[in-house]
Amino acid sequence: MILPRLLSCTVLLLLLVAVMSRGKRCSITKILRQYRAVIFHEIQNLKNLSRSEDRSRRAGPACRSNKDQKILLSIYNISMSLREVAGTLHGPEELAVWKVARNTDFVLRENCRKISKSPPPIPAQPRRGGRGHRRKQLREIRRKVERLVTCWEKLYALHAPHCAPRDS
Repeated sequence: MILPRLLSCTVLLLLLVAVMSRGKRCSITKILRQYRAVIFHEIQNLKNLSRSEDRSRRAGPACRSNKDQKILLSIYNISMSLREVAGTLHGPEELAVWKVARNTDFVLRENCRKISKSPPPIPAQPRRGGRGHRRKQLREIRRKVERLVTCWEKLYALHAPHCAPRDS
């Protein structure tokens, strides 16, 4: 009588631990695979549209942590802030920013339970501005794109030996 009760308690405890720990991890391999397939090309397009030069200097304090979850959260936050900056742009830059932010959001929400429970971003209020304002926005987009690339590169570097071989 004691053995079945002990066994059932053990099974329930293991099940509880499995369910509780499920939301803490992201599928880094799947995220990086989707990044290489889609998001990488969209970021390159965005860099070209915003006339971003090769990084001779680093992109600021992006992704200082070596922990996956913090890097992924930085990637998510930078992507959403990119969307806010481009909120009033009209043209190919706005479309490119929107694609990067939308696909990053989708990939992270699809593969990370923790991020999928975060509240949706509040849309930016439209701002009026002249030609100088547009230049400021493009400069801000360039800066954020460089930070985003730095974070993706860091995540990829942390997991390159663990991931599937690159597609040629």
